[in-house]
Amino acid sequence: MSNLVWMFLSDNQLNGEIPAELGKLTKLRALALNSNQLKGEIPSELGKLNFLLTLSLYSNQLSSSIPPELGNLSSLEDLYLYNNQLGGAIPPELGRLTNLGHLDLSENQLRGDIPSELGNLTILLTLGLYNNQLSGAIPPELGNLSRLEELYLDNNQLNGEIPAELGELTKLEALYLNNNQLSGCVPSSLKSQLNFSYSDLGDLPFC
Repeated sequence: MSNLVWMFLSDNQLNGEIPAELGKLTKLRALALNSNQLKGEIPSELGKLNFLLTLSLYSNQLSSSIPPELGNLSSLEDLYLYNNQLGGAIPPELGRLTNLGHLDLSENQLRGDIPSELGNLTILLTLGLYNNQLSGAIPPELGNLSRLEELYLDNNQLNGEIPAELGELTKLEALYLNNNQLSGCVPSSLKSQLNFSYSDLGDLPFC
């Protein structure tokens, strides 16, 4: 088992908890347990899978918080935890995952601020945080995500103004900020980027 490289067990009606012993599969490159009935915590031991490229745990019933040890997965390219019951804050340690192309934590019960450290994920293509209970301001550091194509922050409790730095995201194809508590106006730097079909910024006027 220690030589196992791929583990795909999606859509199998698995239940119970994710075993911590998976952290011993140190050569694992992909772990897909999505679309099952798994409950309980995400084991912190998964942070030992140094060669992991894909971690897919979405559409389960996982609860508790996201373990900060996942920030040790320096090779990770895809992290999908959406559609669970995860709570607590988004660990700022996820900002160390600088090889990430896709990060989706949507449809959970995450609270607190969006960590400014996510601005370190400079090759990120998609960032999904919608349908949570996130609060605070949108960090201007997200403007560093120069390759970002899709940004979903809708249906949270975010407040403050839209940072002008989002206007630096010249490759955006989808932007959703609606159903928050944002104030002010849409920055002119962002207005020039709104030539894509998929966007909803709520009812805020343009500056």
